[in-house]
Amino acid sequence: MCRPLLVYWISLLSLSAGAQTPTENCVASEVQPEAIDLDQPRDQLARQSDLVIPEGARIGRIRVVRRPIFDVSDPEQDNVLYRMLNALNTPTWESALRAQLVFEESDVYQPGLIAESERILRQREYLTAAWVGVTHVCGNEVEVSVLVRDTWTLLPTVGASRSGGDNTTNTGLSDPNFLGSGKSVGVSYTRDSDRTETSVYFDDPNVFGSHWQSGFAYDRRSDGRGRSAYLERPFYSEQANWRVGLSGVDDVREESRFVGAEDIADYRRSRDYVSVDVGWRLAERNDRQVRLLAGYRYEALDFERLPDEPNLDVLPEDRTVSYPWIGFDYRENRFREMTNLTRLQRVEDVRDGFVWRTELGYSSPGLGATEDRAVLNMDFRDALLTTDTNYASYGFSQSGTWRFDESRVENLLGTLSVEYFHGGSVRWNSWYTNLSFTAAHNLTVDQQLLIGGDTGLRGYPSEYQQGNRRALWTIERRYFPDWHPFKLFRLGGVLFSDIGRAWFSDGRNNGPDEGVLKDVGFGLRLASSRIEVQRMLHLDFAFPLDGDDSIDDMQVLLRGRARF
Repeated sequence: MCRPLLVYWISLLSLSAGAQTPTENCVASEVQPEAIDLDQPRDQLARQSDLVIPEGARIGRIRVVRRPIFDVSDPEQDNVLYRMLNALNTPTWESALRAQLVFEESDVYQPGLIAESERILRQREYLTAAWVGVTHVCGNEVEVSVLVRDTWTLLPTVGASRSGGDNTTNTGLSDPNFLGSGKSVGVSYTRDSDRTETSVYFDDPNVFGSHWQSGFAYDRRSDGRGRSAYLERPFYSEQANWRVGLSGVDDVREESRFVGAEDIADYRRSRDYVSVDVGWRLAERNDRQVRLLAGYRYEALDFERLPDEPNLDVLPEDRTVSYPWIGFDYRENRFREMTNLTRLQRVEDVRDGFVWRTELGYSSPGLGATEDRAVLNMDFRDALLTTDTNYASYGFSQSGTWRFDESRVENLLGTLSVEYFHGGSVRWNSWYTNLSFTAAHNLTVDQQLLIGGDTGLRGYPSEYQQGNRRALWTIERRYFPDWHPFKLFRLGGVLFSDIGRAWFSDGRNNGPDEGVLKDVGFGLRLASSRIEVQRMLHLDFAFPLDGDDSIDDMQVLLRGRARF
């Protein structure tokens, strides 16, 4: 009698255990993280189409797969140096990666949130690549896998750059993924033609694992100081319902006034800035979203003469704006994944739609301002064309104030720009062009519209021309060879030409050569696929075709940039 009962209970327990087996009634995707080659952008763009996901399915499990910096299972990467770097690197905490996701276990599955989480991870400085996708369907639940690869982030910095005839040197130590936490810390010492500066900073993109962000920076300069801090809960996702932010800046430095490409005098500028803002997502329909924004800003600018400096004909006038503001953000939440657009062999996310942001405020002496002003800021960006081989966009930005006491605008600045990419997403070479026009009206003495060096026209010194109008056209032939030496570097090349001019609409002298300036040149781009992947080295050789006898026949520019 006891033996049949024992067999019955054992059978019942076996059936119960079998019902709880996680692989029962599960369908696996043909695309699994282990098979994705993160050195090949096209592999990362693979999307499984073999899974049928039930309507209303929930996320039952989030699986995080972390790859080391070097894949020592690859014979080309299996050496003592790469193994040592892997051993010395602290892998990014799984909790830090999960904090970036905009979905959680037990949430209803939404493809848009999966894609957005992948976009967010790709933006992180401490990751070289990211892929997020559904890898199993088990009844009414899905498994989402998150695949990432770390980059080496602890970097001693010893470098130099040259642009527009100005040299900059820097040393320091930085880590955008401190001990694998995803938090950024750094200290640096910089010397350029204007000042020497010692800086320390800290930034936390996920405070205590939340979507709050905070950070601070302190700069000690030969000509002043800089202090800043912020705390905010941003629109971390396109689906986030609200945001709030608080920030402050205390900055003192010496500035230069240029006339005819010459630094005629220096003065000290002190800036105090405080901002508080909030925002709400109001509505969304057909990928179009409206956000209501509001806040308060205070900015005080004070200027003083420096001893032993020539007197400026007009010293910038002290001014303070203090104003509440209201605005809106209207956007299309469509994105497209492309490669070789502005980065070397990296997956890039571009917005296939528009973003329109406008702010209107009123600054009053009753709030501490120096006079009554209306403040209007606007920024509009839109994609004109997005295909496998083409991407075109245009934008318009405007800022400035209306002074009621003088019935005129002040520091009115507007810029219209158009850019176009062709070919790089599917071929190893591409064309790029950018055309921009900027107009200014009633600029104060501390505001100048310049061209040359870093502000365009690589063949000319910085600040070579000044004005209240500026036009610049750049055309480049870019090369993205699929060459990956030592599985460590990506190399690119460029042939370029710049044409531009800055001038005054009233005919005043705008520089040593008042006409249209042109240059041609070539350059190299070097990016690491394993170390500090968010920046690439630019080495350009530019040859001016115009200008006076004071400029060199060739300008050499050595810079670090985030874009190609």
